[in-house]
Amino acid sequence: MSKITEEKMNFQVLSLGQSGTMVYIVQKMLNSLGYELEEDGTFSESMEQAVKAFQSTRENLVVDGIVGYHTMKEIDEASNTI
Repeated sequence: MSKITEEKMNFQVLSLGQSGTMVYIVQKMLNSLGYELEEDGTFSESMEQAVKAFQSTRENLVVDGIVGYHTMKEIDEASNTI
């Protein structure tokens, strides 16, 4: 099994209503890209809108407001270039 396949299998998809450390980390990353989210670890409607806004800036992402493997990878790459 390739490393990417393993990473996809181990990735926890994040969506509206979820909470926890990974949500908090994504909030911090999105804020570093200029989104103004409360960093409280809760995937709120405003976070869903921010995720959709980010997804709409990328050609290869589906705009669904869900942080899946590909969206997370793009957020990570974008926030690392700042």
